[in-house]
Amino acid sequence: MKNLLLASIVFAFSSIVGHAQDTSAIRLALGEKDYKDYLDWVALGVGGLPHTLEGYRTVKELGKQMKDPFDVSRIADDIGKPGDITSLFNLPTREGRRPTIAPFAVPHRQMNQHNDTVIRARQKKIFDDEVANSNNILVYKTSYLEKNSPGIFLKDSASGNQTIVPTSHAEVGHIHMLDGSMHIILSPSDTKEVIEKGWGELHGLAGQGRAAKTYVMIYSPRTDQELQVTKLILEASVKYATNNLK
Repeated sequence: MKNLLLASIVFAFSSIVGHAQDTSAIRLALGEKDYKDYLDWVALGVGGLPHTLEGYRTVKELGKQMKDPFDVSRIADDIGKPGDITSLFNLPTREGRRPTIAPFAVPHRQMNQHNDTVIRARQKKIFDDEVANSNNILVYKTSYLEKNSPGIFLKDSASGNQTIVPTSHAEVGHIHMLDGSMHIILSPSDTKEVIEKGWGELHGLAGQGRAAKTYVMIYSPRTDQELQVTKLILEASVKYATNNLK
């Protein structure tokens, strides 16, 4: 948590210094209360929207559209339908309380219960190995929604699961290196399992606009045991994207 706060403070400070005139105008336009909220948003780092007055107002409007991230009824009608698969069976229940998630639609970030640098390096290796061992099926590209971080994609979207690829743009998932959380697109059945066992939650905007209905935040893995669950979840996402049950 201390590392995230330090990184956030540095990022926010550099943003303010680099755009002094812009932030002065934003402060004047917003007033003190909303300006503090704006700075809290900026401190989360980049993630799809510019740190401008228009960007902030957009994220506040998006926030009004966010739905309950734990409401699996949002995906209930898709379970068992064509394209849905079940890869995750009887996941263990995640220990402890769920982490706190920042109250902004974009960027969607985890505020506490982060992993350390050692676990995060192993987490990244799980993603790297998934691409390296995919027989050229997977590649890294800039995330479709994040716009500033690498995500895993199908190399050939035409060969993927056509019930999800047109919405996901063939993206499988990505890591947020600042906090260790991830966004991963799972099948409806696997999404339900992940949420009910405490490993993640739906994005509040999942199923609206450009976000897939099963656009899920997976919480930062804190231990080697939790890393194994992360690996299973990533593998399930690849199976869903490729429609491959092997």
